[in-house]
Amino acid sequence: MKLDIVSVILDFNDRCGSPTAQITESASKLSWTSAYTLLKKVDTLPQGHASWKVEIFEVEGDLVDPETGKQLTETIELWMRDPVECVQELIGDPRFCKSIHFEPRREYADREGRCRVYRGMETADWWWTVQLKLPEGATVAPVIIASDKTNLSRMSGDKTGWPVYLTIGNIDKEERRRPSSRATLLLGYLPATKLGSCFSKAQQSIAINRVFHRCMSSMLRSLVKAGEEGVEMVCADGYVRRVFPILAAYIADHPEQCMVSGCKENFCPKCSVPPNERGEPGTHPLKKPDAIHTIYRRAWAGLQPPELDNLGLRPVEPFWVDLPHCDIFTAITPDILHQLHKGMFKDHLVSWCTEALGPGGEKEVDRRFKAMPKHAGIRHFKNGISGVSQWTGMEYKNMERVFLGVIAGACDENVTRAARAILDFIHYAHFETQDDSSLHRLHSAWQHYHRFKHAFVDLTIRQHFNFPKAHSMQHYERSIRQSGTADGFNTEQSERLHIDLTKIPYNASNKQDTYLKQMALWLERQEALERFKSYLEWRGIKPRTSHPRAPASATAAATKSADGRKDHNSRRVAKSPAFKKTLRELIDSHGTLQLLPAWYVFLRKVALGHPQRLKHINDILFHNGSWISGYHQFKLDLPIVRQVSAGVLVDTVHASPEHAAAHSGMSATPANMSTVLVLDPDLAPGISSPPFDPSNPLRGLQVARVRAIFNTPSIYNAALLGLQEPLAYVEWFTPLQVYDNPTGMYVVSHSTRQHLRNVSIIPISRIIRTCHLIPVFGKTMNPSWTSENVLDMCTRFYVNPYLRHHDFVLFRYLDPRHTDSLDT
Repeated sequence: MKLDIVSVILDFNDRCGSPTAQITESASKLSWTSAYTLLKKVDTLPQGHASWKVEIFEVEGDLVDPETGKQLTETIELWMRDPVECVQELIGDPRFCKSIHFEPRREYADREGRCRVYRGMETADWWWTVQLKLPEGATVAPVIIASDKTNLSRMSGDKTGWPVYLTIGNIDKEERRRPSSRATLLLGYLPATKLGSCFSKAQQSIAINRVFHRCMSSMLRSLVKAGEEGVEMVCADGYVRRVFPILAAYIADHPEQCMVSGCKENFCPKCSVPPNERGEPGTHPLKKPDAIHTIYRRAWAGLQPPELDNLGLRPVEPFWVDLPHCDIFTAITPDILHQLHKGMFKDHLVSWCTEALGPGGEKEVDRRFKAMPKHAGIRHFKNGISGVSQWTGMEYKNMERVFLGVIAGACDENVTRAARAILDFIHYAHFETQDDSSLHRLHSAWQHYHRFKHAFVDLTIRQHFNFPKAHSMQHYERSIRQSGTADGFNTEQSERLHIDLTKIPYNASNKQDTYLKQMALWLERQEALERFKSYLEWRGIKPRTSHPRAPASATAAATKSADGRKDHNSRRVAKSPAFKKTLRELIDSHGTLQLLPAWYVFLRKVALGHPQRLKHINDILFHNGSWISGYHQFKLDLPIVRQVSAGVLVDTVHASPEHAAAHSGMSATPANMSTVLVLDPDLAPGISSPPFDPSNPLRGLQVARVRAIFNTPSIYNAALLGLQEPLAYVEWFTPLQVYDNPTGMYVVSHSTRQHLRNVSIIPISRIIRTCHLIPVFGKTMNPSWTSENVLDMCTRFYVNPYLRHHDFVLFRYLDPRHTDSLDT
């Protein structure tokens, strides 16, 4: 194929996908005359291993046609691809060569091997268990299936899609979670029919369950033989291995989990707990596939075994009974989005705590959310939370970051402790790397929730806790040890895939009866283009394009300029200062009222033990007319924390004053001045800080508020003074010494000296990260507090441990003071 055709094919997707692109024949100089001819060229590209096929079958209902006297039927279509071919495509993709595993391993956090570490499936127990059952030299491909219904119609219509996705546990979960990596393939579309045309309402539910299992049996049929005998596959590293694809994990929300396991929705899809005992912390064994299969065989024989009702089993033929080495009850994974964020937090905890505040609790909660200090990492609910009608996972997470501080002091202390336990459990469940220690903390948070949940019963808010989302929390620790950390199985990933693999293909169809066929064709062409593009990148061939692009050198230069100046501590400021003001103007605009005396105190520290510096300082007259240049912000890199991040997280420290409205009708922009954690504020510049102490990670840290970020005034010789980095004017809060046991948060106040705010000037390298302060609202909030003035008007603040997962690790997981505070 000629390179100009390749360029046209690669450009077609970008150009047609952009609503603003006005492509004309003279400007584009395309080598095709119509979309039809272009698509024909696309169809000549090599296809992947997994091709689409459709299976059509009829479902006979219980309703009778009054005219013919025969039972009504409905024809349904199952669009699918071969799962073994999908596994072959994923395990052999050279793009995953550096992020793929072919054998299990055990990792430990200590040299003695006492604290085991859990990450992906290769570090967990399931792979080890299955590996021992297979012949020597076998390679396990842990198949991960996800299914979830989604609406296709917008504004009007009732079209529904039911996609099924497939990936393998050999690929790192960080790679699987990125939609752009294409490490998850669309396995097929289940028929999303309600079967209302041939079944009565009483029988529709069980009929849908039977159709689901019949379709999944057809879709996964090839896994039976492949899981027993293995299939030779060319792997990403170029070696040929005998691969055994085995169903290892199934990702779904609670209704689909119950459908997959074959039980009713008021039963647990994993264990044998009775429905009336789900609210208590007792442990129950997981269901055994062989025992359940025996019960089903007796039911199919017409024996009506009592276990069918005792375990809440539906009369279906499960698709997983013939899959080798498959334990579906172990395979069902935790669902952080629906079970924790939407379930335990939003649907239950928020409403319980709001009611616990008493009459007017909803308005009081709204007032506190409105008055919450702003932070770039937290959404500010300027209208409260009661009026939000459409919630997403992002809103749930932003509420969780401040919710404990919102209710603290306004309700019973045990309510606060129960809320804290749930929030801690959610954050521990989010860890990307777990070990025995963090799993112990996860289990302890679950126990503390059960210990303090009686507060809601005492307040007549709840009568029992027999609902599935509360019970699901007890399975997290066991599931993580079995299959790896819960972040690798979150339904947020499948919901994000709906956009690329279901909604966009549906919008590309004519939305009529044959839309599934058109969606499959559209996806096949997109995958062919992507596959060919990856091949060209692997070969080092750059497609020739007709529209201008910036040269690589210019792009790199632009990126370097945008980064600005960077010091050895990874603090980055803009290449040019944002402002230049006199000392008097800086004091008036930024509120740095004690800048002049603080400056001389700072200079004395700089000159300590340096006679030449002291002489230079004494020769300079620094006054209100002296010019100072500065910045509105700087960026710093948070360290990599294995529990919560695989990469560097960028944090931004702001020190921007209030800006007047540009013109009438617009409101003024409020000041944005960050609160930060400062390391060893009493040390002089140039003196290194003591090493990090794991037994006391908060040692030497103090909270401050940044009022201004500025360079050393030009009248001074910065090189002589050793001041090569920008400086910050900060207002101090009291040390991290007062600890509030019910909330598990440190309490700080404004630090004063001689009835004035205690201030200092420090190098920005002393600032290690931003932090968030939550006002101690008390029983009722001061009505004059707003998000703009609360940091000045309030006297006491909680240091928020839920700002980011980094902060949770620092203030909760690593802080030894937190360990037993719930018991105090």
